[in-house]
Amino acid sequence: MKKLSLGFATVLVLMATSAFALVLDGSYTFTSRSKEGQPDMAGWTGTMTIQGTEMSRTYQSADGTQKKFYTSTVQPDGTIYVLTHTKAYKPEYVGNAHRTKFSAAGSNFTMESEDGKFKETWTKK
Repeated sequence: MKKLSLGFATVLVLMATSAFALVLDGSYTFTSRSKEGQPDMAGWTGTMTIQGTEMSRTYQSADGTQKKFYTSTVQPDGTIYVLTHTKAYKPEYVGNAHRTKFSAAGSNFTMESEDGKFKETWTKK
């Protein structure tokens, strides 16, 4: 019975992961970002790619002098997703994990911290 329960749980995790991949896999263009309710990175451009359980985001300042990047694993945790940085423009960010709400409507994709203090909006290409 334990083996059957474990097998069923494994199937559910795989289904959740594949459902995430089917809905969100693709390429996106950066639209906007806010921190503490204030606009952040105005004028910046960026791209995001989601493939399976990996998310890569790259940003460039309007004048081209600054770049930021993050590569993260994405793991579902109920209705929240845990993003753990595996690569980042600042080495001290590698290993940091963030609990994030995802929502998608049409071609818009939004990532938001649980407390609502951080929010990014992307458009699917």
